[in-house]
Amino acid sequence: MKKCAACRFFLVVAAVTGLVYALLVPPFQSPDETAHFYRTAHLASGQLIATKTANMRLGGQLPNSLTELYKPFAALRYNYEAIATPTDFRTAWQIPLNPQDTTFTDFPNVGYYAPFPYLFQAAVLRVGMAFRCRPMILFYAGRLATLAIWMALVLAALRLLPFQKYMMAWLALLPSSLFIHASLSGDAVTNGLCFWLLSALLWLSFSENNFAEAPRWLKAGIFISSAMIVLSKPVYFPLVLLAWFVPIRKFSKGSSFYLFAAGLCLTNLALLAWWYHYAGGLFIPYDDYNPRFREGVQLNEGVQPHQQLAYVLSHPFGFTKTMLVSYFESGPATLAHYFGKFGWEKNYLPGGLIALLFLATAWVSVTDSRAGLLLKTKHRIGLAAIAVAMMVALALVLYMQWMPVGSDRVSALSGRYFFPVFPLFCFALGGLFASQKMGWLCWIILAASLLWGAWEVVKRYYI
Repeated sequence: MKKCAACRFFLVVAAVTGLVYALLVPPFQSPDETAHFYRTAHLASGQLIATKTANMRLGGQLPNSLTELYKPFAALRYNYEAIATPTDFRTAWQIPLNPQDTTFTDFPNVGYYAPFPYLFQAAVLRVGMAFRCRPMILFYAGRLATLAIWMALVLAALRLLPFQKYMMAWLALLPSSLFIHASLSGDAVTNGLCFWLLSALLWLSFSENNFAEAPRWLKAGIFISSAMIVLSKPVYFPLVLLAWFVPIRKFSKGSSFYLFAAGLCLTNLALLAWWYHYAGGLFIPYDDYNPRFREGVQLNEGVQPHQQLAYVLSHPFGFTKTMLVSYFESGPATLAHYFGKFGWEKNYLPGGLIALLFLATAWVSVTDSRAGLLLKTKHRIGLAAIAVAMMVALALVLYMQWMPVGSDRVSALSGRYFFPVFPLFCFALGGLFASQKMGWLCWIILAASLLWGAWEVVKRYYI
């Protein structure tokens, strides 16, 4: 494998900054981190999928101590005046595991997720539970495991990527990206897999190797990673359409090309249909959830996914208008979230710094000379079209899972959902013109934003 300066750069910055964020941000202060922790611990106990009970609850049997761990930090959420005190950390540290003392714990917003994004973290927690480590140790071990597996996937993606390596490293190192991927979240693995699949398909498309010369592990990895992505986050299914970028001349015969590209798409489409049918049976809407346990579990009133889908199918133009208006209205907030948000609440880097990050990202994207040589107009259009398809899928799924039937808006278009989407737009702009000017300034802006992010965490949670 050739030496990769971008890989080394990413590894050093992600390891140092990611470790700082993982240890600095108080427990349970990243989106859905409480539910992700419970889901991971449940998987570590040997249960692949959450249990749907007869009295309309979705979750699993977990040690009481894991839910007790949340209590010292519960007041931080949405309370901008609250801070994490040494007493909170001492109280949390002193909680013993007591694995025999269990209770049914609800995590309905992630209970129907596929287990793949949690497997590595669950293995780490399994070892910790075997040694009866304190819940606090389990939690931070899960965070560090999440950071490690995400870094490994992004590093593997960078090694494969035929161009714009620094651009992908840049996107992975944005403050919001490191805030999310240094937390205990299944989304980190899914995002890392998306980066790898994107790189693998671009490598097949633009490397000098024929398809037959590609390593078997790469071909198998494309099918396996795409299946894991589709089962974990169906909205990223359009990524598999990149298979059609691979030139037909790279195959020994035309039928082999169509077998690969169509086979990849149809296999994942079948998996998507099966998982929608299976997971749809696990999901319990807020209105149907057990009233004693439905508060604070990230479910919204009036949500009925099957009815919402029927509404969309019967009002396609109405939904299209709703989606476009929602994206237009939420655009600034979504971009701010993508570049410089942390925590549950409205915690952002300064607006001026976010604007500089946006401009620097655009500059890093358009000035890659190798991308300018390899990408044709059809590739740029295709990359942008796939990104738009993912945005449509995201709006549809959020509309079904978070909005009352017939709502005139799609809310929760959070920037963190765009980590696998934004790179496609950046690739589409790649190498529009070659320039080495001001590149150093972009990296200074990124370094300043990462340092400022740590300071914002200190201000928000500790002083």
